[in-house]
Amino acid sequence: MIESSSKAQTLIRVKAKVSLFKVPELEFFDTDTFLSAPDQVVARVKSFFLGLPIVVRSSAVDEDGATFALAGEYDSVLNVPSDDPNAITTAIEKVITSYGRKGSRNGNDEVIVQEMVTNTCMSGVVFTHDLNTGAPYYVINYDDVSGLTNTVTSGGGEYANRTLYIHRGATQSLRSMRFQRLIEAIQELEQVMGSQFLDVEFALGEDFTPYLLQVRAITTQPNWNRAIAKRIDAALQGIQTYLRMRLRPMMGVYGQTTVLGQMPDWNPAEMIGRAPRALAFSLYKTLITDHAWRIAREAMGYAVPVGQPLMVSLAGQPFIDTRLSFHSFLPAGLSSEIGGKLVDAWVKRLQDLPELHDKVEFDVAVTAYSFDIDEKIETLIGSILNQSEKEQLKEAFRQQTCTLLSDNSEGSISKALAKVEELRRKQVNVHQLIVEEDIINLFAMIDNCIRLGTVPFSILARHGFIARTILLSLNKRGIFSMEDIDSIQSGVRTVASTLVSDMRRLQLGELSRTDFMVEYGHLRPGTYDILSRRYDQMSDFGIKDTHVNSEQEQKKFVLADNHRREIDALLQAEGFSETNADKLFDYIHTAIVGREYGKFVFTRSVSDMLELIANFAEKHGLSREEISHVSIDKLLEVLNKSSEGSIEERLRKIAEDEAEQHALSVGIRLPQVLFDEAGVHVVPFQISHPNFITHYNITAACVYLHGEQPVTALSGKIILIENADPGFDWIFAQQIGGLITKYGGANSHMAIRCAEFGIPAAIGCGEQRFEAFICANQILLDCAAGLIKPLH
Repeated sequence: MIESSSKAQTLIRVKAKVSLFKVPELEFFDTDTFLSAPDQVVARVKSFFLGLPIVVRSSAVDEDGATFALAGEYDSVLNVPSDDPNAITTAIEKVITSYGRKGSRNGNDEVIVQEMVTNTCMSGVVFTHDLNTGAPYYVINYDDVSGLTNTVTSGGGEYANRTLYIHRGATQSLRSMRFQRLIEAIQELEQVMGSQFLDVEFALGEDFTPYLLQVRAITTQPNWNRAIAKRIDAALQGIQTYLRMRLRPMMGVYGQTTVLGQMPDWNPAEMIGRAPRALAFSLYKTLITDHAWRIAREAMGYAVPVGQPLMVSLAGQPFIDTRLSFHSFLPAGLSSEIGGKLVDAWVKRLQDLPELHDKVEFDVAVTAYSFDIDEKIETLIGSILNQSEKEQLKEAFRQQTCTLLSDNSEGSISKALAKVEELRRKQVNVHQLIVEEDIINLFAMIDNCIRLGTVPFSILARHGFIARTILLSLNKRGIFSMEDIDSIQSGVRTVASTLVSDMRRLQLGELSRTDFMVEYGHLRPGTYDILSRRYDQMSDFGIKDTHVNSEQEQKKFVLADNHRREIDALLQAEGFSETNADKLFDYIHTAIVGREYGKFVFTRSVSDMLELIANFAEKHGLSREEISHVSIDKLLEVLNKSSEGSIEERLRKIAEDEAEQHALSVGIRLPQVLFDEAGVHVVPFQISHPNFITHYNITAACVYLHGEQPVTALSGKIILIENADPGFDWIFAQQIGGLITKYGGANSHMAIRCAEFGIPAAIGCGEQRFEAFICANQILLDCAAGLIKPLH
């Protein structure tokens, strides 16, 4: 066993004992030695390396120890010519100067001069356990683009944007030779160091030779839950067993296999998070993904897969079964032969292009009629169908769209909005039930929310997708430019515009706080999260010090006569004889507005349910934290079934058990897209292509909103939010400069908001890129060019 000491001394000791890692030649000295005799030190370096390029690295006393580490805190200088004394001196002085950031210099701080590793195919850092939880994974953060060896540790993250999780018990599942060679070398290093808790900086030569640049102890171990790590193996085995069943053909559902994803269709990772608590997961499941989604699509004339919930749980993490989604995107009445071919083709496309997981409705499947449907059929279906089958599909979508444009169909916008209004009327009497903790009414509230809330909202949401698909196809047909489409979307006034306007009236004293909260008080940054405060529970919401910008005029898009004539002609040619351009634009406008209004209303019911549950829990001695771990199913079972023991005892036991399960869920790493058993053990961070909204660009300082911060001055800044939902609409009152989210699709809530307000945005940039943006001082966001770049 080698005891952890300074970076330099540890490398010297390891060098003599490892065979799979190559340790570059190195010299080291303390800062006092250099400062007292710089010429001698430089001469020593020059004679040792004989003209080879070198790296000058930090090795401070406080940088690498057994109980603390400051990885990346100090400077390194790469590619220094060892035959140039001035360059050597400058590099050493830069490293020593960086030690001054801690306030005082220690004469025992060391500097490493190391042979530069050139011709690398990959470099990065390996943690031999998950840094945050201690879960048993090798975590490889790597850069295989730039050819530099310090991009990961320095945080220079334009290239350092790849992460791979490998379960420690399943390294044999690795298929990549370069990662096999690296992990074999890491495992030998663990034996030499006598520790499985290492932080290793490495480079990999073009011939896959692993180079060890430094090794230190992981210093976050005191924060780990050791018991969780021991349970992960069993949980992963359970997931694999489940996948073997789930990936097989299913009765009544098209497709031979499936892809499970956290962002397709009803994007649960955006709505409830990667590892939600039991109450949030179960509410989303009960209100939407069990039945409401299917009922809505059937009403709209889509095919209906038999009897399966859309969302499944893998160790508490939510995944959408895309086979069911693809089946339900097909028009009803299409033959099972055609349906089976299409679902198989779209599943295969998503397997091949997993980065499209949050864009399945636009870039994976054909889900609605549009004026570029022939092009889409060729791109997304190709030779899978013959010409006759393609015509059948096209005609089925055309007939469905004709029906949906009519106010008479069961799946029409008008009928969905009528149900939403009925729910709004019923909500008026709910407040007293919450105050009285009349929990027995929860059954009726759930039923009303599904029948009159989430089912009609699901219909409105699908109309919103159809409207956007039609709008974008008018660009493809050359009628509108993308700037025209930006203008159309920014001219639509949704409930968000009204909220922003009312926030300004609140600030100016034109609207009372009481009246404001009657309308908007139910909103919370986490719609399904009982721990997330409502607006009316934030004492500082709307206070006078909050900076709210003056109202901007919202210009409604006016359809030009030439555009009207072109669209009228197109509608007639495509067989929509009952519709003209004005009616079509009324439909598009109503679909966008209706979707946002439906969400605004049904989320009031969700918010009221959470408050009723919280008050009931408090009455029985449980905190919000505790009740957040009780699923809605188990809560209703307690209410519906007499049993020994008090309600408090029964609920607390459930909460304790589920809290342990949640800790396990947080510790388990799964990919966002999963289509085979191997994906359970070898987990890449899914590369995501952001959905760019508008065609504007901005370079600005950024602010990361990770809590409830309605009073922060945000004007002109780029806002970073993980999974923004209606509870964050207050940000648009401050004239933000741009928006970046970790999760979200091309037609998600925040995509519509940014289009409405004309704000440049990158929606759904993915976990790895989002983490890099958080560390940036400024961000360049160019939506027209499809570019986001952190500036340090």
